[in-house]
Amino acid sequence: MIGATGRTGMHVLEQGAARGHEVTAFTRKPELLDGRDDLLAVVRGDATDPSSVGEAVAGQDAVIAAVGGSGIARTLIATMRAAGVRRVVMTSSRSVPATRPRFAVGMAWLIFRKAYVDLARAEGMLEISGLDWTVVRATRLVDRPRKGRVHVDFEADATGGEAMLPRADYAMALLDAAEDDAMIGEMPGVCGARAGAP
Repeated sequence: MIGATGRTGMHVLEQGAARGHEVTAFTRKPELLDGRDDLLAVVRGDATDPSSVGEAVAGQDAVIAAVGGSGIARTLIATMRAAGVRRVVMTSSRSVPATRPRFAVGMAWLIFRKAYVDLARAEGMLEISGLDWTVVRATRLVDRPRKGRVHVDFEADATGGEAMLPRADYAMALLDAAEDDAMIGEMPGVCGARAGAP
């Protein structure tokens, strides 16, 4: 689990352990996980450092990166190939491919252009990596209570759901993707669940 002590990563740790997974947490701040006895291991390091990332991914069945970017993708691709680990799920943004609503997407790109360009680069790197990758694109992440459901589609523009996505629900979607071989080679978009939606 890359980015284990981030606001989304902490939810992935909790839910992953609750699902019975043996989770190795990778973080720059391992002290934030003191007292956690539900984790297999905690590895300190920077997600762009091949040495520490290589230590974390060795022997894993899958890697979830709750942080994205080309530097992280580059390091993961190299270290996972070296370790013989194939399954990787990385976070990204729905705004990367989106075209609608035009004003909102345009404003997002105006403000976050550098970050979105880098995420697009990371997505492309994974596509040609030869790994069993999934990129999970989120809408606006918020710190709200978990609903336990999300809207998922595979279109550039969202086909439903809410723009605001609770981080706990996004963590659920990341874990679901990691567990589902049908998601290999896919870039699902995830939105918050609408009130009353199944």
